[in-house]
Amino acid sequence: MCASTWYPAFGTQSSSSPLTAKYEWTQLEFDYATEAEREQAIANGDFSQISLAPIDVDVYHEGNKKSKIFVTIPRFPTGVPATLGTVTDKMRDGNPIIAPYPSWSWHQNLNDCLPDRIVSVFRVKIDECGRLWVLDAGRIVDTRICPAQLLVFDVQTNELLDRYEIPNDQLYSNSILVTPIVDVRDPHTGCRDTFVYMADCQAMSLIVYDMQRKTSWRIIDKTMYPSPEFGTYHLAGQEFELMDGLLGMDLSPYKSGEDRILYYHAMSSNTEHRVYTSLIRNQSIFIHDPTAAPQIFYTYPGRRSTQAPAQAIDKNGISYFGLVSDMSMNCWNTAADYGERNIGVLAQSNRLLQFASGVKVINNRRGAQELWVVTMRFQKLATGTVNPSETNFRILKANIEDLTRGSKCLNVPPNQNHRPNKGQGNRPSYAGSGYGYGRNSKREINPIVFPDS
Repeated sequence: MCASTWYPAFGTQSSSSPLTAKYEWTQLEFDYATEAEREQAIANGDFSQISLAPIDVDVYHEGNKKSKIFVTIPRFPTGVPATLGTVTDKMRDGNPIIAPYPSWSWHQNLNDCLPDRIVSVFRVKIDECGRLWVLDAGRIVDTRICPAQLLVFDVQTNELLDRYEIPNDQLYSNSILVTPIVDVRDPHTGCRDTFVYMADCQAMSLIVYDMQRKTSWRIIDKTMYPSPEFGTYHLAGQEFELMDGLLGMDLSPYKSGEDRILYYHAMSSNTEHRVYTSLIRNQSIFIHDPTAAPQIFYTYPGRRSTQAPAQAIDKNGISYFGLVSDMSMNCWNTAADYGERNIGVLAQSNRLLQFASGVKVINNRRGAQELWVVTMRFQKLATGTVNPSETNFRILKANIEDLTRGSKCLNVPPNQNHRPNKGQGNRPSYAGSGYGYGRNSKREINPIVFPDS
């Protein structure tokens, strides 16, 4: 599944590639008030430069003001000064400096579990109402030091609008909340009717939060589990083990009065799934049993060739994600069947696309859609071989219209535009490989190929 068998790279990359590096780091730097504070943080272990990694990005544009570029740095190692920040214009040794968000005080004295705290954030989401949703796992390395929580900030004022602590009975001791997906049901009439779907990648479950009712519930299904045969990752000549469950998720485009679909997958797997949100928003189904409705979850028969971390869906229903072993950025039209024959290759680079941990679709100031992607040398972190003299982390961006021009994802093959009935998952067996299209299937012939010299 993750063998280093590369598909042919057709075409060449020009200097005007749609997918370009917006920011690059050899190692992360933070906006300390003084050089003495920075040196003291390094000396006492509060800033461990070589083990930190950005995971996710989101962007907020406000009129003519400077855009806010948010990045997350989860505390899966120790020595993370701030787990959420914004990228500044300041530089140190060629590395953009990150300012803690909303301020330094939120990231300090964490063992006290003060109300204004952010312990460890993997991913965030800015919704169409100008709210930044911050999913705080509450963990440092393997220990939960504070309750997991969901925070909501006004992106313009940085004011905290809401806080919800996840009940302990909805979490396991190993729970790690990694991805929030925000479903605003009334974007034009107040934004009060909002649900958040939160992925727990270690307890293999989904937590649904109803903002109006200030309550949440847990949902479990076998589609949220990793596949053992995809627990070994092969990336850029290195190998590591990772058994992550539910992680990649996003929603079908919002249409007033219509149901939405949550598309999702376990990271350590090769399958894609979907479920109607009206069903998972119905707490009564799961109130006594989080496993109560296996029939509502649908698994696509087709498979991808390797693992995929995060995903994002644009206004036309096209999903974007990176394929780990292929070191590529890919697309899939959600109106078509899932599988290799319908997965388009938008870009491939052994250097720039080694691990796409964060993927977002952003509307720029002109209303055009852009793809923003965080990539990293995750295999170096996993194996303890990070070289601080090399570029290890990047934030890439591209105009989606330019990136997808000529892609198979713009068209739906005949007889493939279909959906399962609500409440009928029609889930195929996981056994065997007959559902796949094969590693040597014909692929899109014009992916972007970056020069790796």
